[in-house]
Amino acid sequence: MSDDQPQDKIRRVGLQESDVIGWHIMYWEKAQLKICFRPGGRFFCEDPEHRTASTWVIVNGEVVIDWKEFGKYILSISEGSEGVLQMKGHLFPKNEAEPTNWRKTIFFKALNPVEKLLFGDGAGTKWNFQHADGNFPVEIQADGNNHFGNPYPGDAHWSLKKDGKTIKIDWGKKGGEYELEVDVKKKTMDGDKVTEGFPGDKDWRKAEFMSNLSDGHGDSGDTGSGGHGNLGAHGEFLHGEDGDGQEEGDDGHGHSHGHGHSHGGAAHGGGGGIVSLGNLTVAGEKFMVDREGQIVQGTETTFGVERVGPGKATGFTAWLQDSKGQRLCDPVKGDSHDDHSHFTVIPTAPDADTFAISCGDLVSTISVHNGAAPVQGGISAVLEDGDGKFVGFIELKLHDDAGDLELWICKDGAMSEPLDFPASTTITVTCPTHGDKSVQLNVRDNEKNEDEDGNPNMRDGKTNYFIFPGESDQDPTWLIGEKFRSTTTVTFTAEGKTYTAPPFVLVPHM
Repeated sequence: MSDDQPQDKIRRVGLQESDVIGWHIMYWEKAQLKICFRPGGRFFCEDPEHRTASTWVIVNGEVVIDWKEFGKYILSISEGSEGVLQMKGHLFPKNEAEPTNWRKTIFFKALNPVEKLLFGDGAGTKWNFQHADGNFPVEIQADGNNHFGNPYPGDAHWSLKKDGKTIKIDWGKKGGEYELEVDVKKKTMDGDKVTEGFPGDKDWRKAEFMSNLSDGHGDSGDTGSGGHGNLGAHGEFLHGEDGDGQEEGDDGHGHSHGHGHSHGGAAHGGGGGIVSLGNLTVAGEKFMVDREGQIVQGTETTFGVERVGPGKATGFTAWLQDSKGQRLCDPVKGDSHDDHSHFTVIPTAPDADTFAISCGDLVSTISVHNGAAPVQGGISAVLEDGDGKFVGFIELKLHDDAGDLELWICKDGAMSEPLDFPASTTITVTCPTHGDKSVQLNVRDNEKNEDEDGNPNMRDGKTNYFIFPGESDQDPTWLIGEKFRSTTTVTFTAEGKTYTAPPFVLVPHM
């Protein structure tokens, strides 16, 4: 029998999934949360406000968490007291100068027998759900949102009560709530409907275990399939829907464009969001390229590629490369809709430098600007001078409720070093997919030029902050609405030089 402490065992054989699975407490400067590393790479947070389609993976001896809109995290094993597993790390990108960037976890407790039964191999389990009038299959999904898959429309979820053996099912306003006690040995559940106003002998419910769900990292909250191929966006079984999700009349692509755009920054310090990388030419055709989320080894990052102008080329594949041109992942085909495609890649190593796209033997690359991300809830885009040379980044934020715009200009992708221009500068934002309509952005005033949070932005008569419509009489109504989508360019002239943010897709902050 070995007397190894957990850290000793990990050093000897390497970090294994079994070393991490269980409940941990994550700490950072502002708060702490109870989190669970579930089997099969599922990641769960006890706090409902932080639940999303999250995953985790071990890469090169480190734990990498993809918490979607709440950012990506890298954790390494650290010395713990009395053999308790501890991990330390950071929100990506790492920024030692930022006091909120660090993260620490301490192992809290192992999964109990009921959790192990419900999670199955990681994706969850299927049960025969019984009531007085019949029965049907349901799924206890072990995703980041605890979806309860069933044949009826609506967003249904499950949770475990504090006793650790009673499952509570929330079937929404129409279905009500149920509580069933789980018998691990018999693999059964037995309970009742607990919603007030439904008394009677027919309120009993039972369930019998049928099978484990097939493994896979899909989360029904985002993908529409939950990794099982038969579930809708809220855990319901689908019956022939195509699940495309593309809204008629959308301008531009957008991955999850339009889904929030706070990117988790308020709670976790950002790190996500959409970054327009610029335009590239391949097979004689021009394309806009953007990146959603940070590039971290072992996690998914999606690149949007949309044709600018006419063209017919097809059959594109894409991958990531390091600074030496070595591939960091296998080439992938895009998920295409009309003139735009989404390429989701998972690098196997750090230090991604370029995004490569090919059409037959023709290959073109563009810098991924890893670490760049919006910090104000807008869309980041590269800024070029008149010669097409990269000079910095802009962040353009469109408020869906009023149609007003805010724009920041910085030297770095982290938007921490202002790139100032004279206060007399006028920024022109043009939307070609809306009849080439344009608006002009100017300073709020020549004294402090405060942003909407009251932060001053004037430095020696120069600034990096501009707004629309401000005190002008320009009409913002055509920009109002959460469904606004448009290809957009940003241009201005300052001190005799011209600057441009190449075409990118603008969607609102909601």
